[in-house]
Amino acid sequence: MLPSSLKSIYQQYKADTDSVANWLATTANANGYQDNASSSNNAPVKSGRVKGKARKQAKASGQPQPGNLANKTSRIIRVGDFEPMASHIAKLDSVKVPHDLTVALERVIWVRKNFLKRLLDSGAEIEPGSDERHSFFVGVLEKVRDCLKPLMETGSFNADEAAEKAGEKSQEAFKNMFDVLQVYAPSESFLNAPDVAPKSATVLEYTVDRDESIEDAIFALVALLGDYSRLRQEIKSLWADYEANRLDLAAAAVATNMAFELARSLEDEITPIIRKHDGEAGELATTYFMGLCNLYGIDAGNKQPGDAYNLQAYDLAQLCLVTTNTLLTSYATGTSPTVVVNYYNGKFGWYDEELGAKGKTNRAKWHQDKNAMLEVLPDLHFLSSNMGTGAVEDELIRGIGALMRDPDADIPLWLSWAAQIYLDVLQFLGPNCGRGFNEVKQESLKIKKAMLDVPSSPERSRVLKVATKWDKDPIRACRDQMVKLGQFSGNMPPAWRFLRRNPIHCGLLLHNMRVNLHLSGVAYAATPGAVMCTTQLYQALRQEKLLSDQLAWEDVETFWKMQGDSAFFVGDPPKNREEYFKNYCLCLGVSVSNWAPTKRKGKVNVNTANRRNMKFNGWVSLVINRRLAPTGERLPLSSDLIEGILTEGRRHETMDGKGHIRPEIKAKAKDEPIDPVSLSPAALIRKLALNIHAEIPDIVFNYFTMHHSAWSFLTELKEEFTRLWGPRFLQYIPTEDKLPYVVGYVFSTAAGQKGLTSDDKGEAVDAGIDAAAKVMRKFLEDGHGRAVKEQAETEVEPEELKDADFEEFLDPWRLDTLMKKLKRESQAGRGSGRGGAEEDCHMQ
Repeated sequence: MLPSSLKSIYQQYKADTDSVANWLATTANANGYQDNASSSNNAPVKSGRVKGKARKQAKASGQPQPGNLANKTSRIIRVGDFEPMASHIAKLDSVKVPHDLTVALERVIWVRKNFLKRLLDSGAEIEPGSDERHSFFVGVLEKVRDCLKPLMETGSFNADEAAEKAGEKSQEAFKNMFDVLQVYAPSESFLNAPDVAPKSATVLEYTVDRDESIEDAIFALVALLGDYSRLRQEIKSLWADYEANRLDLAAAAVATNMAFELARSLEDEITPIIRKHDGEAGELATTYFMGLCNLYGIDAGNKQPGDAYNLQAYDLAQLCLVTTNTLLTSYATGTSPTVVVNYYNGKFGWYDEELGAKGKTNRAKWHQDKNAMLEVLPDLHFLSSNMGTGAVEDELIRGIGALMRDPDADIPLWLSWAAQIYLDVLQFLGPNCGRGFNEVKQESLKIKKAMLDVPSSPERSRVLKVATKWDKDPIRACRDQMVKLGQFSGNMPPAWRFLRRNPIHCGLLLHNMRVNLHLSGVAYAATPGAVMCTTQLYQALRQEKLLSDQLAWEDVETFWKMQGDSAFFVGDPPKNREEYFKNYCLCLGVSVSNWAPTKRKGKVNVNTANRRNMKFNGWVSLVINRRLAPTGERLPLSSDLIEGILTEGRRHETMDGKGHIRPEIKAKAKDEPIDPVSLSPAALIRKLALNIHAEIPDIVFNYFTMHHSAWSFLTELKEEFTRLWGPRFLQYIPTEDKLPYVVGYVFSTAAGQKGLTSDDKGEAVDAGIDAAAKVMRKFLEDGHGRAVKEQAETEVEPEELKDADFEEFLDPWRLDTLMKKLKRESQAGRGSGRGGAEEDCHMQ
């Protein structure tokens, strides 16, 4: 399995060439080969650690940092040295060529031979001498293979066969574009092949003297487009799972947004070689598109007015991301960066939700693409500004913001790809594109209804601030203000169209609401201790057989399973009445030394380490949510960092609230060590989606409702004890916040304990624990044991909240301030929203 940093096609190719050079040099030198020329170019291997401004940006954005690489010396091997070293090795009887080296050698030969042929066939202009240089390198590699063939295993890896099998699985139109890369497809034959690169702990000592010609830059670009194509197919598969109710909206959206980050990091890998030829990836992709058009006999410039290219080449343009690149360029250059409130006026028509992706002609598809982009770009522009900063900033918003701050810059290829993914998702869902918006509205209603029974608190405020964020559409509100100011005319786009048409952003909003509910809910429920004490009492009554098997407190059992035994018990769950009381005391922070035979009466010994901690669940979901916070430009997450998050998430699943391995799974954790996640980019995105989906039950569990339910039960128990023993019982519960102490009273009387030492032992009394069992039975029989579950399953109608008072959250976008700002700018002659002359411009 390749290290994560070598999972892109381009990095796999580089790893192959370097592994051949490294094996030849190390093997030859270890067996007496002498050639001082190959060691004359010594240079230290650069650390993988991000430095300077980039490191500060990564730290500020919460991005994990890769570990440092060992600083070993790298020696550049000339291609001309390959054959002499291979000839020297071939004379050695003691050496066998590793199978992974054979794989690497065969793949490099196949790729080098076939890529240049395809490039020449496309009519691309190449540098003088490039053909000879490529032929020379391939010839050297073939001579190396011939020299070493007697030392290779029989039945070695066949690159032609692997590429052919991988190509058979491709469903892409014009798949010849990527045929040369199929040898690097994650097919079964490739995945079963041994490592072709050193393990991550090893740094290469020898690398190839690379000829970074324009052909190498084009190869890097095509490799990137190949990765993008695979990622695109995986994302389409995720949204098909969402449509079929096999995958949650948030899981599909989070994975898609993370794919945007990954796409950017993949582009960053090849940027240096492309910039050596004074270009950018997007510009080179357009040039390559023109070459492909030539290969397929299409005149790209033969287009009709309003078209970006000859629409006969529509499929090729999609693969090369020319469609979205053109539309982004048009918006960036035709719209003033300072005008953040505008809208598409329908000059070229409107996107048809019913038609979706079912256009039968290239022209129909082009019109759908163009109109969908023209309608959404003003919304993305607004949300990327200080005026429209929301609770969530997806990578499309962040990318558009960076673009509009420098509209004359080349469009990043990853941004064109992200825009294409937006179109894919929108059009695939067709008339059901608004389903995501409906899910977000329903989640918001459920959360707001649940908060009606929660007293005012910082945690409640944080939850409602997020849940009410889109109760009003700031985009429509600002446009309406512009109409009032006489800056806009005509019909405005309907309110919330941005969310209706953007299931990706809706999924991120849904994820953000859930995570905020979880974080705030755990903090809210942990401090009073009601849920901990109630769970301890429930366990004791079950252990004492005072509750029938048919009578279960479902919410407590779910909560208990999520948190694990260590959130409620010191050690194993107690088995008898003395242990119930002792565990209760220990969990409050009492030291076990108080039960020592030599303990003197007096001050109670305290051990704060005994106090129980609730844990935040869904670790991967929580980390990813931090990536959604509006931060502006930042470094993207790469494959290895995403893999690190997933691996760390698996480790956190085994931990309790104190960061220790949960006792009930310690033996299993020891027998099943957590191996690092190592996947191709496309498989990595799928794994992330499944991870988020699996964590949803943990983060949607409403701890506010769980606390309210436990508090209601303890209140009824206190009232029952007051009825049995009169007002004097209230001395044990002097204030309302001490209500959980009622459980301690149950345990102490059942154990006959008046204090903590053996001298404090008294007569055990059953009345308290029997009364607790009676109250709990009645509580559960009345249907209060599944309040959290029923709340999650019950749809909430907007009418149920028409009288709800969320006064402090009525203006989360500070619309009053926005309206005043728009008025000032209008009076100053700014903010018209037009990117050019009104009669020519498609933006208002």
